[in-house]
Amino acid sequence: MIGIRRRAVGVALVTVLLAGLAAPPAVGAKLAGDKVRLGVIMPMAGLFVDWGQHGLIGAEFARDEINAAGGIGGLPVELVVADDRGDPKESVTLTRRLAQTDRVLMIHGSISSSSAGVMFPLSASLKVPIITPTAAAPGLTDKFRPWAYTMNPGAAKALGTGLAALRKHHPGVKKATILYNSADGISTAEGARVMPVTFQQAGIEVLDSITFQTGDLDFSAQVTRALAKQPDMLFLGSGSREAALIAKEARRQGYKGPFHGGVATATPDLITLGGDVVEGWYTTTYAWNERPVPRVQAFVKKFLERSGGKRPNSSGLAMYDQLFISKMCIETAGVTNKPDDLESDREKLAKCWNGLKSYDGAIGAVTMNELGVNVGHIWALTVKKGVFTLAE
Repeated sequence: MIGIRRRAVGVALVTVLLAGLAAPPAVGAKLAGDKVRLGVIMPMAGLFVDWGQHGLIGAEFARDEINAAGGIGGLPVELVVADDRGDPKESVTLTRRLAQTDRVLMIHGSISSSSAGVMFPLSASLKVPIITPTAAAPGLTDKFRPWAYTMNPGAAKALGTGLAALRKHHPGVKKATILYNSADGISTAEGARVMPVTFQQAGIEVLDSITFQTGDLDFSAQVTRALAKQPDMLFLGSGSREAALIAKEARRQGYKGPFHGGVATATPDLITLGGDVVEGWYTTTYAWNERPVPRVQAFVKKFLERSGGKRPNSSGLAMYDQLFISKMCIETAGVTNKPDDLESDREKLAKCWNGLKSYDGAIGAVTMNELGVNVGHIWALTVKKGVFTLAE
């Protein structure tokens, strides 16, 4: 009997050991290597430079907080940062470099829908997960599952929310003119696809649709044409620089109605550039940085110190959340961080992001739908006394 018992115990021990060898790393287990490498592509020049700068600061804040608390799986985070200057061609080059040469686990960025539109097909080809904090053009991620994700709930949802808020304050709006930057992906999507449908659904007549280009300085001709048909409101699909210049020209020509800006105008740079002219401006965001939540206010306070008093836009807070979500996924999805496991580690991260539900982030609850788009909350904003506030 004793011999039988010993053999039984021996078999049980071998079974347990084999099971342990086959099991994924335990949650919180130390990863292999000496650091966790995450890629970041942000524009430090060009049309969306302010979004890129804010996004990088948000990522660095998250990195510092994560490392101060012990890192990811016991290892410090290293951000491999690349500047695409807002150029989609450069975005492609850097995506390939980060994935193949730097061999990062995943990539965070870039900013614009134009860049995302060429990065996402490449991410699917290379099988590396990419998450953008801001790109919002419809259909960006649809064909590239499960490798491509965006934190932005999208222009269609956002702009409908903004228009509804504007009409509460301006119920007499019946006619609109659209002006948009035809050289920018998200602005073109807003001006040519999203807003015509949104206005139609709201019973608002579109009088005209007028384009301009990145870098234009004189908008007198476009504004003269826009105002000729006496619109009740102007919609501007644009970055903050061109939007502020158009608003100034419209006011100079006597326009007194409301402005509704696209998602790229929800940045403090609009107020800096436009001043009193953009008071009462309407737009939307999925990451309201004035939200009265302690961790959001702590982020803003630290950001103001870092930026010399410049308020953050949504890119900073979204990137901050992205890094913490990535930490959670790395520590819970069985990632090993071994060089030979890079392909399988990336697949695990993509699967974790694909199943993300109700993550409690600084921007609010983050849930990825079947298309890789965050379906979080949208806030309608208006500029009041030089600050974006809720358009209640």
